[in-house]
Amino acid sequence: MSKQNHTEQTMTWPFCLVIVFVIVAWAGSGWLLYGREDRGTFGDMFGAANALFSGLAFAGIIYAVLLQRKELQLQRQELVATRKELEGQKLQLEIQNKTLTKQNFEDTFFQLLRLHNEILNAMDLQDGSEKYQGRDCITRLYDLFKNSYGDHNYRYPDRTHLEKIRGAYNDFFRKHQSDLGHYFRTLYNIVKFVSRSDVPDKRFYTNLVRAQLSNYELVLLFYNCLSDLGRDKFKPLVEEFALLKNMPKDLLRQPDHAPLFNESAYL
Repeated sequence: MSKQNHTEQTMTWPFCLVIVFVIVAWAGSGWLLYGREDRGTFGDMFGAANALFSGLAFAGIIYAVLLQRKELQLQRQELVATRKELEGQKLQLEIQNKTLTKQNFEDTFFQLLRLHNEILNAMDLQDGSEKYQGRDCITRLYDLFKNSYGDHNYRYPDRTHLEKIRGAYNDFFRKHQSDLGHYFRTLYNIVKFVSRSDVPDKRFYTNLVRAQLSNYELVLLFYNCLSDLGRDKFKPLVEEFALLKNMPKDLLRQPDHAPLFNESAYL
């Protein structure tokens, strides 16, 4: 038997005893006074007893109210305990959801990063009698872009740096779209995926992306984002996540090209 039930029984039995006593007294007085002519006078002698029983009845009402109040207090305590338990379960569920969300994000992120490396490794470039594969293709493509820019710089000396870059890159990309298109689309979607995610430390993941890129990949990324292909969507992400931080600026075609990106791209 619980302590609460024992307490309630201890408080209840005297009240029941009083009720039994009142009933017995009422029945006994009716039996003893039946047929007596002076029972009215005799009954007046018990006015004080009537007042006593009325007081006892009122005390019973008070006792019932106290019992009810006690029950309400216990119910409130149970509600508080239940609320705390539910809050603890809610917090635990939120932690589990965050952990699961992060796991799902990282699974997708590393799959995309693996896909990007596979695309890079599968690249091949036939340039005359020479054949380039994998990351060597990027180095050769960088040289080919330099040639394209030099041609535009020679033919259009009055154009601005940005106009020369865009014209040179458009000509260069048309010739090598099969090699560069898939590469830059995948790289862009990886960075966009991180940007749109709910993970707290996005820079950690974009730093991993940046760490995968060679110096020549960074330079080609630089010029791709200045062209019509990447200036609207990819360039803001490059500046937001400082993807050009490790890019050697001496590999640019001209030093004046570096300020074409916000300083945040290099921080």
